[in-house]
Amino acid sequence: MKVSKPKIIQLSLLALSSIIILTSFINFKGFHAKFYNKTGEDIDSLVIAGTFIGSLKKGESTEYISFKEFEFDDNFPYENISGLIRNKKIVQDYWSDCGQGRETKSNGTYSFDLKKDVRLIDTTCFYLTGHNEKIFWEDF
Repeated sequence: MKVSKPKIIQLSLLALSSIIILTSFINFKGFHAKFYNKTGEDIDSLVIAGTFIGSLKKGESTEYISFKEFEFDDNFPYENISGLIRNKKIVQDYWSDCGQGRETKSNGTYSFDLKKDVRLIDTTCFYLTGHNEKIFWEDF
């Protein structure tokens, strides 16, 4: 049985289209986040949610990074963060102790600002907010 040339081309295009659609579906599924450094300082060895980011200069942003999931507390991003500022290790500000209102998201595309909290004497901590948004204590 001989298959005609137009039929081969048609089957090839169908297979190629299927591969492109499947690849797109796999790549776009998941949690994707972009981080803007709003600390006013360069950060080295930045790790967010267990993912090594590396260096992030002040005022710059990452590309979109894929995560399996990302934790929130009452719609505020609440993942583990650590990094070095002027060779001093800085960690996440654990501003919520009760754990109520926590949820994990595993899909969507988000942009966050990485900021530093200096409200405590001799202590600097990282926290995240939505891009160009404030966290509740910034208005005080």
